Amino acid sequence: MPPKITLRFEVDQRHVARLADHPLFKRATRRETHKLYGVYYDTPGLDLWGTGVTLMLQRAGRQWRQTVTSGGSVAAGLHQYNEFSTTIAASLPDFNALDASGIAAHFRSLELRAQFKPLLVLEFTRTTCVLLHKDGVAIEASIDRGLIRSGDATAPVSELELEVKEGPAWRAYQLAIQLLETVPLLVDDRPQMQHGIELHPGALSKPRKTPVSPLVTGMSCNEAFKALMLTCISHYIANERGMLNGADPEYLHQLRVALRRLRSVFSTFGPLFTDSVLEPPIAEIRQLAQLLGEARDWDVFVAEKLPPVLTHYANHAGLTAMTDVAAQLRRAANRRAQRAIVSTQGQGLLLALGAWISAQTWLEALDDPQRAALERPAIDYARSTLDAALTRVRKRGRDFAALSPAHLHRLRIAAKRLRYATDFFAPLFDHKEARKYRAVLARLQDALGSYNDATKMTHFAGLASRRHKGARANEARGIVFGWGAAMQHSDTRYLRRIWKELRSAQTFWK
Repeated sequence: MPPKITLRFEVDQRHVARLADHPLFKRATRRETHKLYGVYYDTPGLDLWGTGVTLMLQRAGRQWRQTVTSGGSVAAGLHQYNEFSTTIAASLPDFNALDASGIAAHFRSLELRAQFKPLLVLEFTRTTCVLLHKDGVAIEASIDRGLIRSGDATAPVSELELEVKEGPAWRAYQLAIQLLETVPLLVDDRPQMQHGIELHPGALSKPRKTPVSPLVTGMSCNEAFKALMLTCISHYIANERGMLNGADPEYLHQLRVALRRLRSVFSTFGPLFTDSVLEPPIAEIRQLAQLLGEARDWDVFVAEKLPPVLTHYANHAGLTAMTDVAAQLRRAANRRAQRAIVSTQGQGLLLALGAWISAQTWLEALDDPQRAALERPAIDYARSTLDAALTRVRKRGRDFAALSPAHLHRLRIAAKRLRYATDFFAPLFDHKEARKYRAVLARLQDALGSYNDATKMTHFAGLASRRHKGARANEARGIVFGWGAAMQHSDTRYLRRIWKELRSAQTFWK
């Protein structure tokens, strides 16, 4: 049985009616609406969920169906998993019916079976129709409205699912972009059961850190390019919801990191493409990254750079006033970033990238030699790319002790590109050697980043003190300016030591 392929979206309940009125839905065929009642079974310790398996019993009318999913994966919002569904006689799991599922081994333990109990309950109305069915392509849409319950805790369900029944996956992205033009949609990377798991007591959502590079030995440049892009997009999507909910500022930081890494994928593989191929997506990414970067810079200034200053000048009226204004500007920057994330442009970028990667559209714009270059082993390209990136870093760091802040900024950008490239390609080389080199490079980048943040203190202090005049405001600016200068001086001494360490470090790709 082929895997089930779907794109899933959160839809604000206020917009469900607009979605149903979209011309694509108006022209849809095989429309059905019915009530669904589903129960997810697992152990209290989520043993099935931990192995990537789900077991759900679903009632439609008087009939019960048992559905098991396994092998789930999600990339750029596209879910792929194996699904085995069969009609059963009662409202309890029928383990004998799983023999033909291919994953019966997960349920053979009698001890495990004894622990299964209903963990989550779904109660919703589902409207299903076929949005597209022609030229060998069939895409089914489902709109779900209702709730999911775990014990006494409940959460609303308002979702759209596009399932690719026939044809290439990029056609689902294409349909979603058409819907997005009139209805706000938020790409959802979570399996449906995860919505309920998040209701469990103590189930704390955490920012998703940078994932491990997906590259493996034997990959071509084209395969590596696709895999890295998908990983960066998934990293971004995984942190969207936390940032939109105004949770831990680390969500915003990880969103920014995901976009930076995505831009670095483009620059790392850029020599294999013509500018006309990569510039359109790069321009869109750059625009979104600028808004997220502004919000993140305010987070750093307010939450990291100002507190030590305030500790030493706790009763300074000018600094207190500056801090209040800075907090307001920080909130405003975060709101702009949130609007950009959920905007048609922001979500459309994710869908367009997903379609672009799925269809590999770039191959159409390349000539035969360029396509051949994309098929060369990634490890060969990695060596030449890392050599070039390191040469650029060394050039930027020449006469290190005499570098001005502007030149240190250029070095920071070059070091960051080398850092990301080493992260991308590290799995293709010796793990131990790569880890040591990346650790040195990470320390250099962190030190250069800290120095850069210190140089920005004067800029943000100036913006935060514009509303206030007089001696106290001027004194507050002077204090922050002096503090930033002292941090730069301290960071410079540490930077010299780390720079020497990098210069003598043994590269791992030789």
